[in-house]
Amino acid sequence: MESQRIRFLDVTLWCLVLYLATYIPTIEMRYDESEQMAPREQTPASTARPEPIDLHLKEGKCFHMPPSMCPQKGVCTTLGPNNMSVFCCNMDSAYLKEILPTIILQNKTYLHVINASIDELDVSHSMFRRLASMAFTDGNIGKIVGQFPKYSTIACLNISNNNLTSAKLQPSKERPFAYLFNLTVLAASANNLTEFPLSLVHSNRQIYVDLSGNNRMPCKHFLKAIEMNNNSNTHLVNFLNYNHTYCALDLSFNWFNEVQIVQIGYLKVQEELDGSCRKIKPANINCTCAAERLELVKDEVIRLVAVDCSRRNLTQMPTDLPPHTVKLNVSYNNITSLAAMGEESYDGLRQLIADYNDIPNILELEGSKFIDNFMVFSLTNNKLKTIHTYVLTNSFDNVNKFSISGNMIHCDCNTEKVLKPWLLENFKNIPDYKFLQCQDNMGAVVDLVESKVCHTPRDWTDYIYYIIGLEVLVLALLISKVSYDYWVFKTAGYLPWPANKMPRLPCDWLCE
Repeated sequence: MESQRIRFLDVTLWCLVLYLATYIPTIEMRYDESEQMAPREQTPASTARPEPIDLHLKEGKCFHMPPSMCPQKGVCTTLGPNNMSVFCCNMDSAYLKEILPTIILQNKTYLHVINASIDELDVSHSMFRRLASMAFTDGNIGKIVGQFPKYSTIACLNISNNNLTSAKLQPSKERPFAYLFNLTVLAASANNLTEFPLSLVHSNRQIYVDLSGNNRMPCKHFLKAIEMNNNSNTHLVNFLNYNHTYCALDLSFNWFNEVQIVQIGYLKVQEELDGSCRKIKPANINCTCAAERLELVKDEVIRLVAVDCSRRNLTQMPTDLPPHTVKLNVSYNNITSLAAMGEESYDGLRQLIADYNDIPNILELEGSKFIDNFMVFSLTNNKLKTIHTYVLTNSFDNVNKFSISGNMIHCDCNTEKVLKPWLLENFKNIPDYKFLQCQDNMGAVVDLVESKVCHTPRDWTDYIYYIIGLEVLVLALLISKVSYDYWVFKTAGYLPWPANKMPRLPCDWLCE
């Protein structure tokens, strides 16, 4: 009987243990140095179930709730399974600093705040560390400061439509996104940003970026991102709302007199450019082509091209350049003629760098479109023996530059009389005019002295002025003698002996 009672107690005790293990939750206490114990705001429950963040990421969106789902009471509400999502509306700075940290605890991974009016958003706060999706939209944020905490798990960041400017964000040199190793989507649309977050591009990870509605962002920033895409096997930067993303062409990047807003689709032509580059002749010289800048021509934005054919062992100028080529570098080759520049593909060329070649003169450019429109023309360290200045007549203005140093000029009297004054007259357009040297160690062209270079053999024509002077003197003496004899005849009535012995002439009656 006693043994049965003991067995009954054992069974009862095990049943009690099983009940406690099954129905009483285990409480885990964790300590976070940045989280203060404070009364948690009671938020009303909601039946809304937000979609999984993975689905949002695939669509290029962060966790997002419509304004119609704003809580009827209070500022924030929790949503979804295990209340993992936090949705807030009409938040102010005090609520952000004092209440929100008590809501976003270990089990909260998604946050969306609509219509926040806050002076400063400090993203270095530890409450953001565990979030997978963080969105502050349709509000007014004074500025965003700090650097996201180390080991942040944020995969999607949305700061759209907050009246943000680049001055309100941390500068790129501060690397505000340095620790967002999982960031996949960055949405910053409908703001007034003027700088592209290039630090994200340098992270060598694929990211989706929405910058639509920031129409004053310079196109050169987008070009850098596109160029990095072209240099990688995968597109590191993918633009969301591509057809609604625009950029600004400004004076610091182009030749315009005003800012032009263009769709970024105009920037993505590198693949076509590479195809045109392979068509350059001679074949297989493997020139490289790159975007030089954008320009507005007759209401059309075109990509201007720079071609680099330097160090290709060329003996002649390349032909069949890509359309809209404005810059060509053929330095360090063995080119001996510029005749090919009469080809149609050179019509738009504005910059030619042909240093370290064997070019003897520029006569072949006379009358060409390039010589009339160039901005940069560099022929340093070639084999120019003379500069035919008449080829460059009316070619200079306040912008273009002509470089010719490193050429050994054959200097003579004509060089001193023609080339030297021409160099001094156009010194603003010839930055290296002082370094154009003469052959035979005669020094710089601008230092030539007439008496040293202008030597010619003398002949009788060198004395023509003396002969003419002597003849004028003899004529004057003869006139004086005749006048004196006439005066003597009129006053004394006789002629001097020389005149008296002279035979009478038929015209003497004129003097009687």
